[in-house]
This record gives sequence, structure tokens and C-alpha cells, in this order.
Amino acid sequence: MQTVADHVRWCADEDEAALLAWAADRAAAGHERHLAPVVAVGRLADGRLAVDVLRPAGTPLSSALDVLGTPSVGVAVTLTVPLLELAVAERCGAICIGSAGLDDVLVDDAGAVVLCDRPPGTDGVRRSDETGARILLLAARVVWERTDAREPSRALVDAGIAEALVGDVDAVRALLSCVRAAAAPRPVRWAPPPRDFLLGDPEPAAPTGSAVLLAVRDLVDRGVPLGGARRLPLRRALVGVVVAAGVVAAAVFALG
Repeated sequence: MQTVADHVRWCADEDEAALLAWAADRAAAGHERHLAPVVAVGRLADGRLAVDVLRPAGTPLSSALDVLGTPSVGVAVTLTVPLLELAVAERCGAICIGSAGLDDVLVDDAGAVVLCDRPPGTDGVRRSDETGARILLLAARVVWERTDAREPSRALVDAGIAEALVGDVDAVRALLSCVRAAAAPRPVRWAPPPRDFLLGDPEPAAPTGSAVLLAVRDLVDRGVPLGGARRLPLRRALVGVVVAAGVVAAAVFALG
């Protein structure tokens, strides 16, 4: 695996068949909204197959839920239905899902879940990752565990997830139907946590100190007020004071 600009490059190991099948399957699936898209497929200078995948900006699911707090059932439906639809497709053999950890399930700035799975047959697969539909079901369980345990639908969904984790595609379909019946989907409205970098100039810090100090800072920064919106720069004002003081001193000396 290599990080290239804003995307990740997955390189095949000795047997490239698994990565080639994953890339072909992902391309046939079209631009799936909830999967990190493939942006390029080619060969490196050494002949190895490489696939570039765009990893969208987003927040890991657990961290996003920390920001959201206790999600309503409608929000839980919005977050988990896409995951379960992908799990059904994977169990049916309609799409290949690689391996991933919960940190690879993101919530983007629009509140949509995106799975950034690691293709099979590459050197970037981690031993701790879950494969296929299982990671999708575990992510759905993380969401529903954050909902209010007193919700009437909670027990049914929890039982459905437990069945789906050990069952076949029919169990996943039953879970998907249970989640859809739990409530109408609700939009995920949230403020994503700030990134680790700033765009543009940072906002000036709020001034602190006593009233006198703040007044002095205002004179230094903005100048001496002359009425209305007009301001005289402090440096020019000080020069004027010095000149006036010199004139007064000369006049006193002459009168004396």
C-alpha cells in the first residue's frame, strides 16, 4: 500500500488474481455511493498490478457517533441501511468486499457512511481486519448500540444482528427488513470535528486583559478616533504631540 496524493494505491502481491477480480468487480458495480471509488488501474514499472482508490474525507464511525451523541432510531436507519444493503450484495456474490476495520468505515461531511475496504491479494491487508459482510454487520451493531436501549425496535434489531453475523444471506435480508421497519430514515445533521490543518488565515484570538490595556491595544491597532469612522494612525498622533510640546516649550522659553 502507498499513499499517493489524495488516494491510496494498492499493489498486488505474488498472486494478482484476487486484486484483479476485486477491481473488475468494483468497476462493474459502478460508482457506489457508499464504497470508496476506484480511480485508476495499471501496472507499475516493475510489472506489478496496482489499483488507486480514492479515500474520501470523513470521520471514523465511532468518532462520528461520539460527536452525534445518542442517535435517534431514524438516524440509525440512515447510517445502517446502506451497510446492510452492501452486506446482502456481498453474501449474494453480487459484489466483492475486501477486509476492513471499524476505522475504515467513515461518515463523510454530508452524513453518509463510506466503506474503505482493503482489496484481497495486496500487501496492505491487516490481520486484525474483518472480511466481507462481517465488517459491515459489526459497523451496524456499533450504530445500534448507541441508540436508546428503551426503543421498542432495539431488541429486535440486536437479535437480528446476532443472527446475521452467523447466518447466511437470508439472515442479513431479514435484518435489513427489520431495520427498515424500525423507523423512517432521518438525515444525519452534525458538525464534523475540525481537520488537523487550517485553510486560509486563522481567526484572530479574542483579546484579553483589563479595560485600560484593551483601550491601549485598540489605539495601537486602529489609531486615534477623530469622529465618525475616521482614525489617525498612532504614530502620526505621537509625532504631532512631540511637535506641539516643542512649540510650547519654545514659547515659554521666549517669554521668559
